[in-house]
Amino acid sequence: RNTLWCERVAGEEFVVKRFAVPTRFNRWVYTFFRPSKAKRSYRYSLRLEKLGFPVAEPVGYVECRRGLLFHTGYYVSRRVPHPTLADIGSEPPARQLEILDAFAAYTVALHEKGVLDYDYNPGNIFYYRENGVWRFALIDVNRMTFRRRALRWRECVGTLRCLDWERPYLDVVLVRYAELRKWDWKILSGAVLLKQGINLP
Repeated sequence: RNTLWCERVAGEEFVVKRFAVPTRFNRWVYTFFRPSKAKRSYRYSLRLEKLGFPVAEPVGYVECRRGLLFHTGYYVSRRVPHPTLADIGSEPPARQLEILDAFAAYTVALHEKGVLDYDYNPGNIFYYRENGVWRFALIDVNRMTFRRRALRWRECVGTLRCLDWERPYLDVVLVRYAELRKWDWKILSGAVLLKQGINLP
C-alpha cells in the first residue's frame, strides 16, 4: 500500500508519499513505457498550477530501481494546512452551502479546462477561504487525463461519480453544477447516482 508521512525541514512541513511497489509487469511498464505515479504526480501538479488550479505545492519526486527496472517511487509536496471536503460536516450548515456552491463552480471550471480526474473524491480536495473567496486544492493527482477541450457529458459524469458523499452534500453540488452548465439537474443526478450504484427513490 501507499505510505504517507510528514517531514519538517527548516520550519517548513512537507508530505512524502511512498507508492506501493508495483507488480513485475508494471515495473516494466514504468521503466520503458509510462511515467511512474511519482513522476505523474509531479508533472500533473505543475500542469494544474499552470492552468490556474491550486494543488499541494510540488517539490519533487524520486524513482528507485533494482537492476534495470523501476522499483519504488516517492513524491514530495508541501503540506496543505487546511481540512478536506471529507470534513465539511464540521462546518455550520450555512457555511456548508457556501462551500458546496463554490465547489460546484470550481468543478465546472476544471471540466471546462479539460481536466479529467479519476480520483475526484472529497478526501483528495482541500478547502480554504482566501480574500473572502472559497478555494480548493487537489492532492493525489496522478490519475488524471488532460483534454484539449471541455469534457463531454459522459466524462463529467465519470468524474462526478467519484464524489462519494452523503446524499445531501452530493445533491447540492450536482444541482448547482447542472445549473451552471445549463443542464437538466434531474438527468445529471440520475446518471451520477446510477454510476455510483445508488438506488433512486
